[in-house]
Amino acid sequence: MSNSVSTAISRVDPEQVLVRGYNLADLIGRYSFGDVVYLLLAGDLPSRSEGKMIEAILVACAEHSIDAPSIHVARTVASCGVPTQQAISAGIGAIGDYHGGAGEACAKLLQEAVHERRETPPTEVATDIIAGYRRSGRRLPGFGHRFHTPVDPRARKLLQLSDRWHISAPHVALARAIEDTLRTDTGRALPLNVDGALAAIMSDMGLDWRLGKSLFIIARSAGLSAHVHEELLVGKPLKFAGRSEIEYIGPPERSLPEAQ
Repeated sequence: MSNSVSTAISRVDPEQVLVRGYNLADLIGRYSFGDVVYLLLAGDLPSRSEGKMIEAILVACAEHSIDAPSIHVARTVASCGVPTQQAISAGIGAIGDYHGGAGEACAKLLQEAVHERRETPPTEVATDIIAGYRRSGRRLPGFGHRFHTPVDPRARKLLQLSDRWHISAPHVALARAIEDTLRTDTGRALPLNVDGALAAIMSDMGLDWRLGKSLFIIARSAGLSAHVHEELLVGKPLKFAGRSEIEYIGPPERSLPEAQ
C-alpha cells in the first residue's frame, strides 16, 4: 500500500511553484489576492469579476470592532503575554457556528434550495423556507442583525457590486425573496446581513457552502492582526472583565456535606 498523499492544489519544485497548474511567479503582479483566493477555492482563475467580488467580501468581513467575539478573544489572549500567532489563532478559534458561521449555514440553505427547486419561483421557495424554520423554532441564518438595522451597510454594498459585476444569479434572487417575505410577514425589517450576502454571492460564484467559514477566516485574520498588534503595544496585561461586570448566579456559600 502506497503512503503517498495526493493534492490537486499545488506542487513545489526547486525552480517553480505551481498553484492549480499555474506558475506562481507568473501570477505574482498580474493577478490580485482575490483572484488567487478564487483560484485556490474554486480550482481555476476567474472568468468574470469573481476576483474583485472576493476582494470586496474580504474587505466587508475584515473588521467589526472590539466587541466582535473573535476580536475580543484575540485581544484578551494577547493581554496574557503570549506570542502574536497564539493570540491570532485564539481569535480564529472563536469563529464557529454562532460567530462567523451564519454565512456557511445560509449558503448551505440557499444551495440546497436552488438545487432542489430551480424551477420554482423564488417567492414560493422563500415562503416554504421561512415556514419550515418557524415550525422547527430555529433562527434563519444570514438575516437580521443585533446592531445593523434596518439595513446592514456591508450587505447592501456587496449586493450592489454583485449586481454591477453580473454575479448575482438564483442564490442572490432567493436571498432577496426571503428578505422581502420576512418583511411582509413580520412587518419589520430582518435585513440580509453580511453573512447572508456572503452566502448568496459565494453560491452564485460556484463555491461550495463548506467554504463559508474559510472566507470569513481569511478576511477576519487581517482585523485580528491589527487588534493583537494594538493590544501588545498599548494594552494592559491580563485584561479581563472587571469585577463589576461579573455577576455570580450560583448558590450562596454552603457547608461541605458531613463525612460519611
